[in-house]
Amino acid sequence: MAKKSEKESIYQKEKGFSQQAHDFAASDDAKEIDKLTSQFKVMTENYDELLDQVVLITRISDRLQKKLDQSNEELSNLNNQLNDKNVELQKTIDDLIKARAGRKATTIVFIFALILFVFSETLLEPYIDAFANNAYISLVIKGVIAMSIKPLEMLVEKGLLKSARKQKLVEIEQKANN
Repeated sequence: MAKKSEKESIYQKEKGFSQQAHDFAASDDAKEIDKLTSQFKVMTENYDELLDQVVLITRISDRLQKKLDQSNEELSNLNNQLNDKNVELQKTIDDLIKARAGRKATTIVFIFALILFVFSETLLEPYIDAFANNAYISLVIKGVIAMSIKPLEMLVEKGLLKSARKQKLVEIEQKANN
């Protein structure tokens, strides 16, 4: 508070000097050379003092601005690093979710393939042998069943990933609401 009143007093003092100079210029005393010279010296000294103060304040302001700019640059760099780490972390989380979904999908498809194998050996094989009596037809049917396993695994994995992403979005929304 003392600094503010000190600054105001500096400006009040200068306003007073300025008013005094205007009053003097308007008066009859301004016609006398000695008084005019004396007032001019006072005005010049006051102006020099004010100029020195302005130069000092400007230097201080420039130093503070330079420190502020450096701090802002450091904050910007740290923010960029933080954003990069967040992107990296999100990629890692996505890879982890994908790997977990892939393992689940493989397990589900393996169980499904086992069921298909049992189904084909117990129910389809006797009908193929009874009606077609051809080993090639049996191999083609089993090949079709075997070839359908990989696309089925991809579909299951895609569904599990979609479910995991929805669950993650729900968790994020719950954290944002809390």
